[in-house]
Amino acid sequence: MRPDLEQKIVAALPQDERFVGGFSVMRATTGQDSVSSDAPAERRPRALAGEGALWVAGISASFKGVINDVGSPSAREGTEDPAKRPKRQRKNASFFGGRDSLAGQWLAAAQPRSRAGLVTTVVLTDKRLRFEYIPRRRLTGRLGDTVELGASFSPDSLTWTRRRNTHLDMQFGFTDGSWGTVMAAPEEDFLQVFPGTLSHLVPIP
Repeated sequence: MRPDLEQKIVAALPQDERFVGGFSVMRATTGQDSVSSDAPAERRPRALAGEGALWVAGISASFKGVINDVGSPSAREGTEDPAKRPKRQRKNASFFGGRDSLAGQWLAAAQPRSRAGLVTTVVLTDKRLRFEYIPRRRLTGRLGDTVELGASFSPDSLTWTRRRNTHLDMQFGFTDGSWGTVMAAPEEDFLQVFPGTLSHLVPIP
């Protein structure tokens, strides 16, 4: 992880938590299927509401894709029907679970809505798995000073990680049987946090 990003992430953590590792995430890039890993817009959290407001005010709505505030192309609800799980395992599906499942909550946190460009990070501490949002200017890559804490999860709620394919799309499996897919990068940062990640050749557990 780039040193300036790590410094901001660590500084924003609760004082009783110790940084272990982290990586950036974005929505999955490949293989969207019948129940997408894209979280519906109304479930995605608003992040960094005060960042970039003046800049955005002068930009046409047609540029929303540039500032990370587009709605999901899929609002389809997931399914938690245990009878459908084996079929979705065999299909290497990008998402299984209801939108309120642990995977559904994870995917929503990984796809925040923001008026500013931002970096979405997953941070592992000695106590929690946390999402943090840091503003970043699109043209220069310069990081802003604000860091916002997002949703957090117990590390024990995550039971496995797996490559979905040969790209950077990674799956996260949870104790309630749900799983979801996001793109994780840089790869070396992700693997430092989850060295036991399963190959895409291994079936979904």
